[in-house]
Amino acid sequence: MSFIKRAFHSIILPRGKQFVPDANLSIDWHQEMFSKDDRYVHVLCKASAHAKHTVILAHPYLADAHQFYQKRGYPDLYLEMGCNVVLFDFNGFGKSPFNDFSYEKDWALAAAFASKQYPDTMLIGHGISFGGSHTISYAGSNPHHVDKFIIENTLDSNLSYYKKRNIKLYRLMRTLMKISKKINANHDYVRAAHKMKHQGVLFIYNDADDLTTIAMGKQLMEACPEPKYMVIFQGKHLEAYPNSPDLYRKTIRNFIFG
Repeated sequence: MSFIKRAFHSIILPRGKQFVPDANLSIDWHQEMFSKDDRYVHVLCKASAHAKHTVILAHPYLADAHQFYQKRGYPDLYLEMGCNVVLFDFNGFGKSPFNDFSYEKDWALAAAFASKQYPDTMLIGHGISFGGSHTISYAGSNPHHVDKFIIENTLDSNLSYYKKRNIKLYRLMRTLMKISKKINANHDYVRAAHKMKHQGVLFIYNDADDLTTIAMGKQLMEACPEPKYMVIFQGKHLEAYPNSPDLYRKTIRNFIFG
């Protein structure tokens, strides 16, 4: 069964095997393989002096895994605000060994690590695209340790991704779902959003994003319990911060500290 899962992972999520580590990015970061119940997740962290908030960043579906954030400056954004930062690799990505497709369990490990490393701080979860999807799934678990969530450029369902980017995988997944209801059972993120538990959710979308559209964001937001907010930025997928750094920084700051 493990071999079948690994083969399936390689077919539907090939970028998981394309990680190229850049040691220079993590020279001044603490990093370790955090584990529980035979599940291992690679985590990294950096502290800000006298921080009262810890931000956990969940990466998009990119070969860079956690390095996506380091290369684009997100940790500096949060550190400058006085927040601790925790990065992690979903299993099968970056330095985290493949286990299964229950990515909300990886999120739970990252949150447990953050709670242990930075006790008595408010935890903020920020997930982008693939990371946002599984942040939603994690936020519906009971109990969890995160107070507020930022959901950015996130799909309504992973089927929408396959339909847009790989029609063959879309047809394969649809066929497998007809064979077994267990296949892809936990990847309807609108349904998962109904179960989110939180003290606030910020949804961030882009006006020219044709992959994770504003319409998808509105579906997720409508399903999500209050309190919730949405901000629309200019640009395409993953371009909110690079295109509008000042507005992005102000939006994040107001949400966390407001």
